[in-house]
Amino acid sequence: MAYWPTQLPKPKLDGYSLAPQAAFARTDMDAGPARQRRRFTQAPTDITLELVLDQSQLAIFEAWYEHRIDSGAAWFDAPILNGQGVTTIEARFIEPWQSQPVSGTHHRVACKWETRNRPVMSDADLTAAGVV
Repeated sequence: MAYWPTQLPKPKLDGYSLAPQAAFARTDMDAGPARQRRRFTQAPTDITLELVLDQSQLAIFEAWYEHRIDSGAAWFDAPILNGQGVTTIEARFIEPWQSQPVSGTHHRVACKWETRNRPVMSDADLTAAGVV
């Protein structure tokens, strides 16, 4: 298992998003309300993020992507921000990253990941928080 390089910065908050995929199937009916049922117990969450990297960090990122995670195909552990704070998740790239120079020495790198183990509060913790 590969790990997010400690030499790279955390993602920027601007442009950062978590988008859980639907864990249910929906069937529209000819009459009356649609029916829904749960299809998965563990639906993936899509993560969109941006990094601002200097030249040496971009070189590390490119090499890590190519050699450690098999050009984006392999899973890796990385820190993300979610309802539990900053936690480590298992992620992989959904599509190749994109880079744009923002100055002569810095680049904005856009990434789309997915995770299958986004941490969420347990049912016991939800009850302890007073949610019925």
